[in-house]
Amino acid sequence: MEKVCSIIGIIVSFFLLALSTSASALPYSYDTGNEGWQQAYVGRPAGGPGYDTLFSNTPADWRATGGHSDGNIYQAANGINQRAYWMGYMGDNHLGDVTGMQLQTDIYSTNNWKTIADGRYGDDGNVYARWVIANEVNSGLYNMYVSTAAQSVDINNLAGWETHSIEMLEENFLRWPNSDAGTQNFNELLTDYDSIGLYLFSGTDVISNINGGSGTWGDSSRLLHYGAYSRDGEEAIWALDNFKAEPVPEPATFLLFGVGIAGLAGLRLKKQKR
Repeated sequence: MEKVCSIIGIIVSFFLLALSTSASALPYSYDTGNEGWQQAYVGRPAGGPGYDTLFSNTPADWRATGGHSDGNIYQAANGINQRAYWMGYMGDNHLGDVTGMQLQTDIYSTNNWKTIADGRYGDDGNVYARWVIANEVNSGLYNMYVSTAAQSVDINNLAGWETHSIEMLEENFLRWPNSDAGTQNFNELLTDYDSIGLYLFSGTDVISNINGGSGTWGDSSRLLHYGAYSRDGEEAIWALDNFKAEPVPEPATFLLFGVGIAGLAGLRLKKQKR
C-alpha cells in the first residue's frame, strides 16, 4: 500500500508540475507596461462629423499600481462623446492556436457604466465586456466573433478584481454582423486571427450592422449599443490584468488529481498510526 501511495504521490507531483508549466499561449501581466495592447473609443471626436464614429486605436493606458497584482491596463470613460469601447492586442496569430483553449483575465470595474441604449431597443440595461476574436481577411474586410451576453462579463456587477474566462467554443460566440467576411468559419478563425480582446457593448445579442440597421442608430445619430460611459457623472474605469489563453481542464484530469490527493492522505494517516 505504501508503495502504491508513493507512486500516486509521484503522479500528483507530475500533474502539479504540468499544470504550472502548461503552455499558456499569452501570459500578459502588464507589470511594467501595456505590452503592446491597444484601446479604442466610440463617439464624436473634436472636429469630427456630427454623428458617432470609431476613434483611431491608441496604446492602452497603463498604471503601475492597482492591478491584480502590480500593473494593469485600463480605460476611463470621457463622457458621451468619447465612450470606452475596446481593449485588445493586434498581431498575426500572436496567441498561437487557441482551439480547445479558454481565454482568461482578471477584470475590474467601478460598476457605474451605461450605454446610450440603457434598457431600450432590446437592451437588458446592463453593460458587458464581450470577448472578441477577429481576423482581417482582406484590407478592411474582417471576420469577427464576439461572446454572447450570457458568456460575457457584466461590468456593473463586479466585486473588485474578479477572474473570468470563456471556452473557445462557437456556441459561446456570435458573428459580428458588420464584419462578416464570409470566408472563415469559427474553427478556422481559432487558428488564423490577428486580434483578441474585449469590447464594451449593451445587453442585446441582436447586433445590428454599424453602418445602418434597425435599433443601431438613434438619439440624434448616436450608436445606441456601442461603447459605455459613466452613469452617475463620476469617473468610470474598467481594467484588465493577467490576460492569457490556456487549455481547458479536462474532468478526467481533475479525477486523477483527486485520486492522487486521496492516496497521499491515506499514506500520511498510515504513517501517523505507526
